[in-house]
Amino acid sequence: ISLARAASGFAVALVLGLAAGLATARVRTLQYLAEPLLHGFRAIPTIALVPLCILWFGIGEPSKVALVAWGAFFPIWITTFIGVRDVHVVYLRSAACLGAGRLATLLLIVLPAALPFILSGIRQAIAVSLIVLVAAELSGASAGVAYMMSQGHQLFRVDIMFIGLVLLGTFGFLADR
Repeated sequence: ISLARAASGFAVALVLGLAAGLATARVRTLQYLAEPLLHGFRAIPTIALVPLCILWFGIGEPSKVALVAWGAFFPIWITTFIGVRDVHVVYLRSAACLGAGRLATLLLIVLPAALPFILSGIRQAIAVSLIVLVAAELSGASAGVAYMMSQGHQLFRVDIMFIGLVLLGTFGFLADR
């Protein structure tokens, strides 16, 4: 259950973060309009949104997925934005001189050049997803690794808490690989 929650939220964040990063880096007007808002929202701790997500989405799965997506979105967005924005102008001019269109330039020049930044953001987002997942599951979940750890805490079962920690560490390690 925890992996499904983390994967769902991460998938939403990946799609939205890549799209927002590409759009804000390539369209100047959108950059000037959206970047200050996104940086302002980025400063809000995800943990602080737990009560609002429960209020807006209920205590079920949508609130947990939304929290994970919120937390994972910003590392993906900011690194995609920086990577796409900082593609060397020589590459772009060379593609234009060789007759590449906008889509070809994006797919064959911009994305490969920005890929190290994008992958770095994805790795950070994986870690953030697991951190936020724990907070989301501690707030009204009836299943999952953090719920299991919470039950272990209430029953004074340190072994169950350690199993949860090992599971979360394993999830993070495998996802990072």
